[in-house]
Parts: sequence; structure tokens; C-alpha cells
Amino acid sequence: MAQYDKVIPPGQEGTITLEIDGKKVSGPFNKRATVKTNDPRHPQMTIALAGKIMAYVDIKPTSRVYLSGMYGEQVTKELTVTSNDMKKDFEILELKSNIDDKITYKLIPDAEPGKYTVKLWKNPKLPTLHTWGSLFIETNSEHSPQKVVQINVATRGSIVCQPSTVNFGAVRFAEESQTSLSPSEKTLTIFKVNGEFQIRDVEFSSQGYKAEIEPVEDGKRYKIIVHFSPEEKKKQYHDEMIINTDDPNEPSVRVRLIARGVGT
Repeated sequence: MAQYDKVIPPGQEGTITLEIDGKKVSGPFNKRATVKTNDPRHPQMTIALAGKIMAYVDIKPTSRVYLSGMYGEQVTKELTVTSNDMKKDFEILELKSNIDDKITYKLIPDAEPGKYTVKLWKNPKLPTLHTWGSLFIETNSEHSPQKVVQINVATRGSIVCQPSTVNFGAVRFAEESQTSLSPSEKTLTIFKVNGEFQIRDVEFSSQGYKAEIEPVEDGKRYKIIVHFSPEEKKKQYHDEMIINTDDPNEPSVRVRLIARGVGT
């Protein structure tokens, strides 16, 4: 954003005020502004701006955390949370997440006032999966009352499902009957790198899905055909398929299911 004196009398001075929007820029920045004039000797000038936008609440090393490990493996990450606002004593009031079944977290106040450590653990008993969630840090900062940390949780195992996310794309509906015109179909392959396993059954987090299991190499590799014929009309579908196995270390494998509903 720029404000400036449009007309400058001969021999006089004018001002140009340039403003960086801290909501659109974060961290170090280098910007340039071009000034065009009617001066034949200086028809154009460039003003360089450099600096750093500092967040009111700072999370280090990052606000995006990856908790990835094998089944049963202990995976831990630590974050440091501080404030750059010198006008108020900083406090973290509460921690909460939308994936409490997948992670554990603890707030540890530092000896230095206004500094905290947030410790995160992945649930070691999680089945094979790859999913995202959020940790919400509630603070007493007027400018930044809530900070959100994106958390990727992944459990790797010897049972591999390809793909791990199934996108059915656009699913059309008949306007009057509000049912899909035809079911969508996707095929997955699931196999075990070492050893053998059997698929007990397949569950879904919502209705409208059916699965057919076809052995490719019994005990080693299977093909799963997923049919999607939703029973309700909505714009976005975010569901989950749970493949239950007889493997005690990997009793289930989870697959994300995504679709987008469109009218005829």
C-alpha cells in the first residue's frame, strides 16, 4: 500500500509512505516499489524495502509437524512457543486437538517467563495410516489468541496399500431422486512385504460404499474394488475405509476416501 504527494512544487520536497501488510507477508521480505514522475531526467525510480515480519506468537522450529514411524515405535517431537509482544506477559491457556486418538501432547513452562515447550507423541498402537490433524494453542495474546499447528501422523508397516488415498473425483446426482446416476469404482492393491496375512473384512466410516476382495496371491497380495454410490447429496465427502487383517502388529490398515458431489 502506498501514499504519496502527487504534486511537488519546484525546489520543494514530497513524501512517499509505503506500508507492508503483515497479514499477507511473513518472515523476511524484499520488496520493490516503482515511482514514475514527469521529470525528464528521472522519469522512473525504484525504492527497495527489506525487513522481517515477526509473528506475535512464534513457534519453532515449525508450525507443521510430522509424526511418522513404524507400528509400536515411539515418535516424539518438541516445539518452542514464545511471544514477540513486549507489552503483555505471555501465557498459553490451553492445548487441544482434533486427533486426540492419534497423538498425546503436554505443555511444559520454561524457566524463562513467557516461554513454553510443547511435547508431542504419536500413539504407538495406531494402525497403518496417513492422516492430518491440528493442534490448537490458546493464548492470552490479543493479536494472536489461537495458533494452529498442522500435524501429519503416519504409521508405516509391512502391509502396504496402494494408493493410501482414493479420490473418486466428481460424483453426479439426479436432481429429483437425489441418488447417484451410477456408482463410481476404484481399485486398490494391498500386499505384505514380509510374511503372510489375511484380510478379515472391510469397514467404512459411512454408508454408500461396498468392497470386493480378490486374492491375487493368497496370503501375500489382494485386490480391493471399492464401489461408491452415496445415499445423500452433499458437496464434499471425506470418509475412511478400514481394512481389518489377522496380523497382530497391523490389525487394520486405513485408507482415506474423497469425493465431490455435483448436480446433473
